[in-house]
Formats: sequence, C-alpha cells, structure tokens
Amino acid sequence: MKKKSKNQNREIAGIPSSNLEPTAFDLVMNFKNELYVASGLEPLPFWKRSEKMPQWTKNICVKLRNTILKSVLKLKPQGNKINWRNYGRSIGCLERYKTFILKDIPRIWEKEGLDRITEEQWRKIEPRLGLEKARQYYLKVLNRPEDDPTSSEDLVIEMLERQLEHHEKLKQTAFFHVAGQDAKTTSIFLKGFSEGYGIFLNEEGDFSGDGRLADVYLELASCQYEIEKMRRTLPAKSRNDLRADLKKSPDFQDRGQKWFNHVCDEIQLSMKSVGRTHKFAVP
Repeated sequence: MKKKSKNQNREIAGIPSSNLEPTAFDLVMNFKNELYVASGLEPLPFWKRSEKMPQWTKNICVKLRNTILKSVLKLKPQGNKINWRNYGRSIGCLERYKTFILKDIPRIWEKEGLDRITEEQWRKIEPRLGLEKARQYYLKVLNRPEDDPTSSEDLVIEMLERQLEHHEKLKQTAFFHVAGQDAKTTSIFLKGFSEGYGIFLNEEGDFSGDGRLADVYLELASCQYEIEKMRRTLPAKSRNDLRADLKKSPDFQDRGQKWFNHVCDEIQLSMKSVGRTHKFAVP
C-alpha cells in the first residue's frame, strides 16, 4: 500500500494542503516586506511580495508607519539641499541601531532566557522556524551559490557584519563632510546626532514615543496565523477570547477589555466578521 504524503494526510484530516502553517521566517519576511511597502520604500530584494496577508495585519503596518516610523521617515532627503540637522539625526539613528545589535539584543536574549533553551526544546521549535528557507534567501542576498554549505547562523552573522560596516562608512563620510563646515553648521549636525540616537529606540531598547501600542501591534502580527484560525473556529471566538489567549504571554501589556477592543477597532480586526476569513498559503 502506497504511503500517503503529509499533504494528503492533512487533507484527510480536513486541513487544505494549500493552507499549511507558514514558518516564522515566512511571517517575519512577509510582514517586513509589507511594512516597507506601506512606508513607501522599495520591497525586500529577492522576496516575492505576499498578497496573502490578512487586511488587519496590513493595517498594522500602516499604523506603525504613522507612529514609530514617522519620525524616521521624515529624515529622507528632500531635494539637493542638505538639512544638517536631519543628516545628524540619520547618523545618530544608525549609531543607536548598532548599539541595539551589539548590546541590547544579547541583553534581551539573556533576559528572556533564550540562551537557556534545551536541545529537546530546540527540536520542537526548529521545524517551525523555516531555517532552510532563510538560508536559501541569505545565500541570494550575499550572492553565494545555492550549494554553499555555510550555516544559516553564519550567514546571518555575515549579513549583520556587512550592514554594520556599511553604517560605519556612512558615519565616517558624514563626519568628513561636517568637518569642512563652520561652527554653526557643525553644532546643528551634532544636535541632530544626539536627537537621532533616541528618535527610534530609547535607552531600554523599546520604541520611542509610541505609547506601547507598537508592542501590541507586533504581538498581534506575530500571532496572525493563530488569530485567523480562531476566526474560523465554531463556535465563534470573541475578542474576549483573543485577549485571554494573548494574556498568556508575559510580553503582552494588557490594559483591559475596553482598551483592547479599541486596538482591534483601529486595525479593523473583527472576530465575528461576515464572510470567509483569510486563509494562509505558504509561498
């Protein structure tokens, strides 16, 4: 008797084979790409823009563009005239990002206990991460052959190193340019540099000036697949049920049901919407 494929088994169980659970890499990249597009930036290279994202998740991208990204997007140069204050802010923002990568991430990693994951826990987590797909994507970005044996971890490290080296060159170029200016212009640049250092991330590594809403939006976006399953469940799940599930996460900053209903209204997330809910399809 011929053995049934995994997709066939899923179909027998009543789960459409075209509705496989996306990996963490798929979800992150699709969300990041949509955020770029919502912000008027070029889509991610070598990544096919997904049209399978729920509308409420796309609405989250618009909300993030208009909140935590607003001050950063304003730094985009306009015309040929140099805005020295914004130039300084841009370099300060890049410098803060470097600190986040080198200092904040290891601290957060340790605080969350991610450095203490056991081998057994890792075996359960790894299949959902999409490491092989991530590896193939990084090979394209780094212009390496498909059969390159380098691990995903080493590829990520190389990408970060290249990015930080590029940021360092931008900083050196900026200070070279400002060195030829008068004292007033230099003062404006340095003031902007100081402002830029905290314009996106604060000292704790949290988003600046978002009233903690960004954390809620990102929490919802990270659970989009599970939320869509809840929206298809019978009997129907409510926002109260969704909030109860989110409260299980220690990172969820709950402020009550009325507040949560308002958050859902803002991004048009209805748990009892009319018609068919979104169905994921793995790219």
